[in-house]
Amino acid sequence: MIKTEQTDFCIKVSVFLIAGVALLFYGAGLSASQIDVKIKDFKKEAAEISREIKENKAEIQDCAEKENKIINHLDSIERELSKAEKQAVLIRSQAASLEAKIKEAETASEDLKKQIQIGEKYASRRMVALYKLNRMGEMQLLASADSVSDFFQRKTALKRILEYDSDTLGNLSEKKAAFQKLSDSLREQKKEKLLLESACKKEIGNISSKKKERSKLLSEVRSRKSLKLASVTSLQQAANDLDKKIKELLKELLKRKQREGVRTGKFAGYKGVLNLPVKGEIVSFFGPYRNTEFNVMNFQSGIDIKATRGEAVHAVCEGEVIFSDWFKGYGNMIIIDHGNHYCTLYAHLDKVFKKQGDHAEKGEVIATVGETGSTEGPRLHFELRHHGKSVDPLRWLRKG
Repeated sequence: MIKTEQTDFCIKVSVFLIAGVALLFYGAGLSASQIDVKIKDFKKEAAEISREIKENKAEIQDCAEKENKIINHLDSIERELSKAEKQAVLIRSQAASLEAKIKEAETASEDLKKQIQIGEKYASRRMVALYKLNRMGEMQLLASADSVSDFFQRKTALKRILEYDSDTLGNLSEKKAAFQKLSDSLREQKKEKLLLESACKKEIGNISSKKKERSKLLSEVRSRKSLKLASVTSLQQAANDLDKKIKELLKELLKRKQREGVRTGKFAGYKGVLNLPVKGEIVSFFGPYRNTEFNVMNFQSGIDIKATRGEAVHAVCEGEVIFSDWFKGYGNMIIIDHGNHYCTLYAHLDKVFKKQGDHAEKGEVIATVGETGSTEGPRLHFELRHHGKSVDPLRWLRKG
């Protein structure tokens, strides 16, 4: 819009200059034909100036588009990097769980192996005893009884011994089958573990590559003034998009609460006594401010707290998580509804421990500090809103 106005202005100036020159030559006593020639020459110069302005305008537009692509590519890389880091954490968790299962299976396998060895020794002794019994003959054993009572006792005992032997051998077969199944399962688990380790290694390589690409783009953005301005413009657009998103979320939340008859909280009573959500230093404050580098006015809808990457982020009050995802310009972000149309926002997060629909207790760790969506390094962007409109968080936080 500014460039178009400048172009129109330049064209108008050229026309006025031509008219002025015509009057000047006329007043200087030149003939009409001489004046006409001079005017034609100046018209050519004006047309050339106009052409150059249009070319410059097209070049500026092309540069602006390239800069926007770089800023959008940076956001895309950060989003992919965040996903890759989450995937790596998930793979490591799966690998650790699998490792625990493998250890359990190995322990169980060793126990079964010992039981089988004991069973095989017993079976070996029983086979020898049965062989001797077979040689002697069952009837001969029973016939050697001293009395009828002794006969039946021997018969009953022999029956029980044979039944026990049969059960023991059957149990031994079952244990061998279980051992074989466990061994097969163990082999598969070890194969799966190798695949997970390979996937983890690949993901770590992907993360390393994305970090290098992000670092390169960030250096370019920080070193080029035009890219910084494009970044500021992108952040302003992201802030406007965030306003719309929060209004949509709160509207949907209000409808649901009306349907379900959910009781609202007492967040208003905590004004001035809330704790800072993270340990750190407040480096930017709520409200309008002038960007001295570009001499433009901006508005900060929250506060930025500079903190160590990985520092725990706490919910300032209990509530329901209504948003937990990536948001352009803010990176990984959580929004918690506290009732009575109050909500708090936590952005530039690294690890996120809450998902949409979860309940958060006051002081509970909901995430860790990161630099997702930030070009200024690790920090927490914190906002407090009422009816979707941002308010100064410092008025709600405990002093000191």
